[in-house]
Amino acid sequence: MCVDQVSFLKDCDVQWVISKGLGFVPDNADPQRKYIELSKDNWKDSLHVLRKFLREYKPDVAVSFQAPWWVSYALWAENVPTRAGVKSQWHSFLFLNRGLRQRRSLATQHEADYNLDLLLHAFDIEEDLLQEKTPVLQLTAPENIALLDKHRLAIKKYIVVHPGMAGSALNWPIPKYIELIEEVSKTTQVVLTGTPADEPWLKDIKEHFKSNRHVLSLQNQLKPAELFTILKDAKAVVVPSTGVAHMAASLGATVLGIYSPVRVQHPRRWAARGKDVHIFMPEVPDIDNVDPQCMEQIKVEDLLKVLALQ
Repeated sequence: MCVDQVSFLKDCDVQWVISKGLGFVPDNADPQRKYIELSKDNWKDSLHVLRKFLREYKPDVAVSFQAPWWVSYALWAENVPTRAGVKSQWHSFLFLNRGLRQRRSLATQHEADYNLDLLLHAFDIEEDLLQEKTPVLQLTAPENIALLDKHRLAIKKYIVVHPGMAGSALNWPIPKYIELIEEVSKTTQVVLTGTPADEPWLKDIKEHFKSNRHVLSLQNQLKPAELFTILKDAKAVVVPSTGVAHMAASLGATVLGIYSPVRVQHPRRWAARGKDVHIFMPEVPDIDNVDPQCMEQIKVEDLLKVLALQ
């Protein structure tokens, strides 16, 4: 969430501290953000870098969005005056002085709204006094005609299917993705995207379409900025609840999002936000007692109807 765009921060100097490897997001944000990257895997070295940064930067307020314990410790050790964050894990009680209780597992609102509540608490601002909605991240993608030409793609003439995800939510069954791609590829180029970690989802799909010239796999072939271009220039992006959904929506792409009805996975909390996002989720009687097979209920024809309108 681009919290540095809310009005009460317009005169603040905002610095982000993000996980190593995610710099391509603020680099391509509009406006760009100032940031440093830290490795969660090498926390001892990262702790040293963070403390040095805090000593030099001397922030008045720090807001921790679900950061690990050593981040909270660094804020305390370097005497940051206001140390805000979610009051839940042990370190939040020890090291934060503006902790806020949030029951995010109830999923009563979007994750971005929870984060804005945390920011308002840090600055001691009443929500009722804020005359604006939670801001939505805007990303940009470089024009890259050479990239499109290389893969024989034309702007708004292909559909991206990104079926992989980390497993943090229920996904659409692989046969459903295959059925959708079979129908779409009759008239439109399909581009498959993903990383090596997405191989469990892509393996059978790639095998099924290995002889289909209208289905192109770009798995593990795109740099982050190139992926942004491919997403932005697509006619639509079909994707489950994963980071690519949020990236595509922030780039202004048409997003067809596959979502789980489980309470902690629900789109009410995790839906991508953008100008043209379509949510597909099965209806269940109890979001706290969901049969994983329910994802079969999402019909291919429902996605095809939306794609036909693009």
